[in-house]
Order: sequence, then structure tokens, then C-alpha cells
Amino acid sequence: MTTDGCIVHCGGDGPLLVRSPLRVRTAGAEDGIAKPKAALCRCGRSANKPFCDGAHRDIEFRASGPIDTTRATSGAESGSEAATGEEAGEAVVTAHANGPLHFDGVVEISGDGHEGSARFRQPWLCRCGASTNKPFCDGSHKEIGFEAEGL
Repeated sequence: MTTDGCIVHCGGDGPLLVRSPLRVRTAGAEDGIAKPKAALCRCGRSANKPFCDGAHRDIEFRASGPIDTTRATSGAESGSEAATGEEAGEAVVTAHANGPLHFDGVVEISGDGHEGSARFRQPWLCRCGASTNKPFCDGSHKEIGFEAEGL
């Protein structure tokens, strides 16, 4: 595992933990909120979207289990490509209105029950809580009527 670049940990039933500097923005915006690291909501219930406020504990959100890297591209908004051998880079995260989080560049993703980590180019990660392919988006936000502004 690299110690440089964008690293996202999807542990247990909690948020997406971005363990590297990132910039979070809305679709079409150039600026955003710069943070040294962040916990991003993936249960869909935070009152502070796209950031986690602990709501996952109140609703007993469940997302445990290994990350199925073979299904990373299944149903995602534009697909999340495996990026074997590529280094992860600085994170620019776009929070799409009523939709997923899109990471620009190569992102290293790890999770509980997953040996090591895997790198993905342009991953789309679920923030509505309904994906059957967590942490990746499978389009479920459309089916459940997920509503969230970009930031």
C-alpha cells in the first residue's frame, strides 16, 4: 500500500475515511472545501452531507463485509476502473446533487475483510446508503429518491 496520494478506508459500518488531503466540491464548481482528511457520509442520513455527523449509528447503518473489487464497475454512474500499478494522487471529490461522490484521479481503497487495498481510477462511491455494491455506487440513489445538495 502506498503512503502517498488519496487513500480511502471503508471500515465497518461507518463513513468513508479519507486519510489524505482532499478538496470537496459540487459539480461544476472549481473551488471547494480543502481538508487535511475527512469522514464522508455513506449512510445517506447525515445532516452535514457530504460529511459524516454520526447519523449512521442512530439508524444502525450496515455496510460490513469485504469490498468486492470484481464488481467495482457494475452499475456505477460512469464506472470505476481498476488502476493496477498506478499511484494514487491528490483527492478532488465532487459531491453530485442527489447522487454519488466522484473521486477524480487514482484512489486507493481499503476496507475491513479485504486483504490489502486496490486502486481505482475515477471511482464513484455511494453516499445514499442503498447500494448493493458498497462502497461503489450502483445507481440505487435514483430508485430510492435520494436527496442531497452537492455540498
